[in-house]
Amino acid sequence: MKLHTLFLTLLLSSHALLLAPLAALHASEPITIDLTKRTWQGIPGLERTANGRVFASWFTGGPKEPSPDNTVVLSRSDDGGKTFSAPEAMALPMSDGTRCFDPTLWIDPKGRLWYIFNRGNRDSAKHDVHARICDDPDATPPVFGAEFRVGYDEAPFTFRMNKPTVLSTGEWIMPVTHAAEPAHDWFPFATQLQGVGISKDEGRSWKLHGALKAPKWALECMITELRDGRLWLLTRTGGGFLWESHSADKGVTWDEPKASTIANPGSRFFIRRLASGNLLLVNHYKFKGRSHLTARLSTDDGASWNDGLLLDERGGVSYPDGVQDKDGVIWITYDRDRNGTGEILLAKFREEDVAAGKDVSRAVSLKRVISKLDKPTLLPPGWDPKRAGDEVLSKLIKVSAPQVKGAHDADLVLVGGRAFIVEHNNDIKPGHGAGKDQYCVLTVVNVKTMSVERVVPMAKSAQAFANETLPVGACFVPRIIQLNDTTLRCFFACEDQSGKSQSQTWYRDFDIASLTFAPDIHRVKLKTSDGTFDMQPQYFHADAAKHGFKQPAKAFGLYPLDAFKVIDGKTYLAINNFPGAQNALAMLNESRDTIEVIGHYNEPAERRLTESSVNRLPDGTWMAVCRTESGDRNYVFTTSKDGKTWTQGEPRPFVSKGSNSKPTFDKFNGIYYLGWQEATRITDGHGVGRYIFNIEVSRDGVNWERKYRFESADSFQYPTFRQHDGSIWFTVTQGTGGSTDRIMFGKLETSLR
Repeated sequence: MKLHTLFLTLLLSSHALLLAPLAALHASEPITIDLTKRTWQGIPGLERTANGRVFASWFTGGPKEPSPDNTVVLSRSDDGGKTFSAPEAMALPMSDGTRCFDPTLWIDPKGRLWYIFNRGNRDSAKHDVHARICDDPDATPPVFGAEFRVGYDEAPFTFRMNKPTVLSTGEWIMPVTHAAEPAHDWFPFATQLQGVGISKDEGRSWKLHGALKAPKWALECMITELRDGRLWLLTRTGGGFLWESHSADKGVTWDEPKASTIANPGSRFFIRRLASGNLLLVNHYKFKGRSHLTARLSTDDGASWNDGLLLDERGGVSYPDGVQDKDGVIWITYDRDRNGTGEILLAKFREEDVAAGKDVSRAVSLKRVISKLDKPTLLPPGWDPKRAGDEVLSKLIKVSAPQVKGAHDADLVLVGGRAFIVEHNNDIKPGHGAGKDQYCVLTVVNVKTMSVERVVPMAKSAQAFANETLPVGACFVPRIIQLNDTTLRCFFACEDQSGKSQSQTWYRDFDIASLTFAPDIHRVKLKTSDGTFDMQPQYFHADAAKHGFKQPAKAFGLYPLDAFKVIDGKTYLAINNFPGAQNALAMLNESRDTIEVIGHYNEPAERRLTESSVNRLPDGTWMAVCRTESGDRNYVFTTSKDGKTWTQGEPRPFVSKGSNSKPTFDKFNGIYYLGWQEATRITDGHGVGRYIFNIEVSRDGVNWERKYRFESADSFQYPTFRQHDGSIWFTVTQGTGGSTDRIMFGKLETSLR
């Protein structure tokens, strides 16, 4: 049955517990999702019926989470978890941007299977808990009633992640994260509260209680009834520990929350009372990030925990959920590498295994796959990166003028049938160490004939313009962006490299029709947490120092280093002070005259992070790849959830033997392109480097495949890539013996593969 037909059939069914009119619930049309083409999946739930059928839920759909295309799915196993059915959609996203997410499974005391999930719409600020119920989960096939909304009119934002709990008094209690104000975002992290929904009529109605405040990123709480009758609420936070609160009146009121002693990397955990009366906690233990998922046991109601049974030591494992069956077997599901292999996994064991920390029951089964993504590789079988690179190299053209002796670090845009390339040159010697003799030009190339049409001077030392005269100094590191159909804006720094005065970044506008520059230039501004200033190193350093940077200030070397990248309608870039080993994610304002610092990333300082490139991953995380000047000089990677606070840079296994040269990190047609310089020499094993440049490709920023390997005795360094009319074009610096004496231009791909 087609998914949209299945959805409509289920939509028209009825159920005794229906709490909201379906017409109001589904005012928009559902979006059909092709589950065979899913590119990520995660956040699972699990239940097992009395007769042994195992159900697993999770969500997927769209390029990432959160996304308006997210949908929730269900799979089942009738052979003890050895095999599972293909996932089926249980609720679909809607055409108005409403997504479905975070499903969980729960069998209530009557044996009914609840499929509980969330719906959210960022634009309309509607965020609610929903459910469907199957009266006979052992039927073939199991039939679920229509979707309904689970109450909570008390709060405009409600979100549920974990299973309900049946109290000793008979009430049902559901952990709920909520907010008192409407949220025009997927989650209102700054105002989120923790609480519970209480039902005294077996789920027909729910009332919200509790408004507990915890640190930012607090969500996904869980409830446990303690032996003394109190309720214990634990919640995930971003502060390194779970927070806790207690209720002495079955959830109606709660005491002030505080940090518990249970460490957690900021990820969902699972806690449940076992048939023995002991508590089971599945959480990250002795972890590094989301690693070392471990089942632990407490015999004293959570006052202490043993070291437990390690379920999965790998990174990227998270979000456990589970159940203990009538035979005492504990079933735990969790996910791994959501945007890569996208595994939904299963672990089985007994309480005695957790107590012993090893398989003593002979029932332990770990890392069993429920589902994983079947994503085709990005490259065809037999792909040869070196051959692909050689083919590209053979078609490059030189764009530097004949008199140029040294050239370096170009940027480009393409408009119509032309490429507009900015570079800095000198006419004295190879390289870019000619001081005040460094100047900037714009070169116009006809991409159809692959010929240079014109070289237009941009800026040079002490040049007088209509409104300003540049100081004596090198004109350095030009960058370019298209303002509109008629105008390009070119940026460059003018600096006294002796450090006696502050360098300044400038811009000058170029008319596309006449191929001429405007007669005036303008100072680029730098916006920091202290205000808006001329773009000079002193203000960049002061802002970094305010955020903990301890290296000495430098008066020159500040550049808009990375290529401009438009992400969700905003223009981002990495800025850098090279001699100061200082980096930041920044944003170019709408007027294209001010660069705003978002967040600094400079650690570990002893490795001296210099040039970098940034992009945003499918899950919304920022990632920067950074050149280093100390140690082995391999690249390090740093990430940030919000662009403001960054992790300490660390190497990644897909980049090894890196050299100290500028990297690239682009995204074209949904595919990431990561470029990096390899330290290997291709001639006699010593001497200058920068002969080899690799380009890796990835859908998710986690799993990479080598697409190009450029090996050139004339060097291959500092490329910049741009997409135009379905192809990727680029500039690159080359020079005999590894020097930098010319800029080359060419096409990387005739069409995106």
